[in-house]
Parts: sequence; structure tokens; C-alpha cells
Amino acid sequence: MKVNKEKPPYLPKVAFVRLHTAGKEVKDYQQELKGQGFTFNQFKHMKKADELWDGLELWVSMWNYDNHESWHLWNWKKEDDNRVMLAMYEAEQYNPFCAYEDDFEGFKADWEAGNYDPGCTYTFPLSAVEVLEVVQEEEDNTDHDRTQKAVEKAKEDIFLKRRATKKKKSYRKKKKR
Repeated sequence: MKVNKEKPPYLPKVAFVRLHTAGKEVKDYQQELKGQGFTFNQFKHMKKADELWDGLELWVSMWNYDNHESWHLWNWKKEDDNRVMLAMYEAEQYNPFCAYEDDFEGFKADWEAGNYDPGCTYTFPLSAVEVLEVVQEEEDNTDHDRTQKAVEKAKEDIFLKRRATKKKKSYRKKKKR
């Protein structure tokens, strides 16, 4: 069996942190997210989720794909699972693709069975995270020139395929019967 000893092309920064997410009022969420279509009830769920996250110590990651603009939930201690579950349920209540709106029992059953999939990454603002320990530094071994060439080739292939499959319209006159 051949063992791959190459380094992975990219590893995110991973840190063990303490969250500081509480302290905002509903009106603060309204001001911050004005014009984004959230309801007053959804702002209340945001506040509740942040209160549940507050003070938790867990692992987060930081990635270059979002320009290192936020910390991404990575993992948590087993003893905090119930609190994380409750925070994630509150977050589901303002998720535009919510599959569990006002369905805590369904959410809890899926969570406990290991079937819950949020469909996105839960993130925290940089200002809400106190880094206690960096577990893994970011490592980017990506060959950026090669990647850029592959992207350009893929775009060209899509263009050529689209061009080749376009059907020419026929403007023949219909025969009268």
C-alpha cells in the first residue's frame, strides 16, 4: 500500500476559544441587519442564540475562502453538546432555509440521531472570539498558478461546450394545410 506523504494543499487555522456573544438587545440586531428582511421574531432568536453561545469554550477555524473575516464553528466539548444543540436550534429559527421552524422535537431527534445538517457553516465575528490557544496554524501549500490555469481552462471548456450545444433556430414557414 502506497502512503501519500504529500502535505495537504490547504489547512485552516484552528483555535480553542472562549465566545463573547451576549450583550446585544433586539434593537441592536435590527440596526446591524437593517434591510436584510429579518422579522422581529427572528431578531429575538438571534439574541437567544448569542446568549446560549456566550461563555462557551470550543474550537473554531478560520479560512482563506472568506478572507479570514470570521471564525467558523469547528467542534465543542461533549459536555456542551446540549447547549450547542439549543443554540443551533435558535439559529435554525432565522435560517432562511429552516427545516425546523417551530419544530424542536424534530430538530432534537435529528440532532441526537446524528442526522442534523445545518446546510451551512455557523460563524462568529472576530470581535466575539477570545483565542485561548492556537491548535493549528493556517498552512497554504496550494499551487496558485496551477489553480488559476485550471480555473481558466474550466471556464473555457464550459464556454466551448455551451457554444457547441446551442441550437440554431429555424425560421422555416409552416406549411398551410
